[in-house]
Amino acid sequence: MAFRDSAKRFSQQSIRTRKLVTNAALIALHVVLCQIATIHIGNSLRITISGITESVAGLLFGPLSGGLVGLLGSLLDQVIRYGLTVTTVLWIIPAGLKGLLCGWYAKAHAYDLNPLQIYWVLVVTAVIVTSVNTCSMIVDATIFGYKTDATVLAQMGIRYVNGALTSLAYMAVIAPLLRNLRRFPGIREMQE
Repeated sequence: MAFRDSAKRFSQQSIRTRKLVTNAALIALHVVLCQIATIHIGNSLRITISGITESVAGLLFGPLSGGLVGLLGSLLDQVIRYGLTVTTVLWIIPAGLKGLLCGWYAKAHAYDLNPLQIYWVLVVTAVIVTSVNTCSMIVDATIFGYKTDATVLAQMGIRYVNGALTSLAYMAVIAPLLRNLRRFPGIREMQE
């Protein structure tokens, strides 16, 4: 009896460790993608594939993993790129929210999503993230005293189209990636 309990605790600890290491790798990948795979167009538009990391974490493991990968990956990127400022929290919330929402949706569907469901959640989260990012820009501009409200609002349509197109690109990567990752032993045990 004591041996079984000890083996069960070891197995649970092993699962937590594998999940921690996997999430840490996704956080590191998020930072790298932010640095090398992001195109900045002016001050208010950015094309990046870094959001794949929190989407994969959420869709594969659940809301906690997705949210943490997004928050911590964005935090590290913000600190590297701009340092720690009073508005840093505004800029890390969208990525955390994306991972959290992807995770909630996946968990609500028992992590068994077809490509159309994956695309749907990616588009919906892109719209939400774009809206939250836009609010962050306006608050940041107000706090630091630069004028951007009109520019940001004028580009809203472009920003939403960018989000939808980026979601399509994410879908091309994420659907096959999830299909292959789910085949690995122990993935189900790491889900929240």
